[in-house]
Amino acid sequence: MRKLLFLLAAILLMAACETKHERAQREIAERKAALKHKQDSALQAAQQELAWVDSALQQANQTYDQLNADLQSGKWKAVGSKQMEEKMTAARLHRDSLQVRFDVLCSKIKYIHRRQKE
Repeated sequence: MRKLLFLLAAILLMAACETKHERAQREIAERKAALKHKQDSALQAAQQELAWVDSALQQANQTYDQLNADLQSGKWKAVGSKQMEEKMTAARLHRDSLQVRFDVLCSKIKYIHRRQKE
């Protein structure tokens, strides 16, 4: 009788361990799927934002280049130098901030691609 109870307890214990293992494997698979979904959505959002920032950066570069060309051509002589400096500084700040944002988004996209390969 004791042997039978011991055998029954061992069988139940083994069944419980298998159930825990299966549950753990299922949770791992669910986490991997959730991670893939999160990476894909973050990548898509970053790519969309990068497209917007790229077009804004191109426009900011054109604006800054135009202001600089006007400065070199002497068009600004009629306007006070303080106003010229303020416009050039504002254009340069806007361009530089967009450039930093562009660089950060490119790095983020590269990082997501690298993590997806792992």
